Amino acid sequence: MISSNSSRTIQNRALLGVALMLLGLALYPISDAFVKHLMGTYSVLQTSFLRSFSRLIPLLGAVFFQRDFKNIFSTQSKKLHAIRLAVNLGYTYCFIYTFSTASLTTIYTLSYTSPFFMILLSAWMLKERVGREKWLAVAVGLMGVVVAIRPGSGVFEMAALIVLFATFLGALNKILMRRLAASEHSLAIAIYPNVTMIIVTLPFLFSRWQPMPWQDWMFFAVVGVVTAAGQYAIAQALRFAQGSTLAPIDYSSFFWVVALDFLWWEKSPDLFTVFGAMIIVGSNLYILYRTRKEQNQGVIA
Repeated sequence: MISSNSSRTIQNRALLGVALMLLGLALYPISDAFVKHLMGTYSVLQTSFLRSFSRLIPLLGAVFFQRDFKNIFSTQSKKLHAIRLAVNLGYTYCFIYTFSTASLTTIYTLSYTSPFFMILLSAWMLKERVGREKWLAVAVGLMGVVVAIRPGSGVFEMAALIVLFATFLGALNKILMRRLAASEHSLAIAIYPNVTMIIVTLPFLFSRWQPMPWQDWMFFAVVGVVTAAGQYAIAQALRFAQGSTLAPIDYSSFFWVVALDFLWWEKSPDLFTVFGAMIIVGSNLYILYRTRKEQNQGVIA
């Protein structure tokens, strides 16, 4: 944990960043499966509110145990926080809405356009150097996504457009998180979006709240713990590695989504999906290889 503003710098520890991103991206599909299950009963607003409220509790618990409130919540970038919070609101509402209209596999597969947005934004906003090899690896990975979803199979409808827009906002959100990681505490980066979601959503719920049985409260509690851990892991990952290095790692959640679709909704992947997954794995392994090679050569990727 980086505990002071003076020492809170973005470090070139790409492999640690990749490991943390893999952890965070494994936790998010699990929480999203619970959210999709609950979206069959509750509105987008109520689900968004409870999702943020439930994951805020463990994050505040972490603040309490650290007992360093001033350092955690002090900020040098109020304007950047405000922009990032607005982006995060749009990103969250869009994705939660699509949970009620599309399968997890469809949502996540289309969200793999994120590396295009992420690398473009990293080069533009963070002035990061993106090598040709990484561009090629991302392109190959996206070819695997295309193979997996088979264009023309009915995936590309209004829900798909919303996912693509949300994916752009999600990439921008990660870039802004990386900018904030240079001076802000990781817990603050994770806490502020949840507080904002609660404040913005609460006024609309007074007349629309739907009572819930205790089992659903437990579901939301699980969502809170899992997503809080995932959110914090991703915030830390963005501290240790560049956005262009982490962008292709988004593909790793594909395997969790396939497993969840099979175990929860009894949807098995077909041969196209398996072949697409193999291409995606290959591109990710190549990205990791390039990252290690560049680090050994003393090149900042």
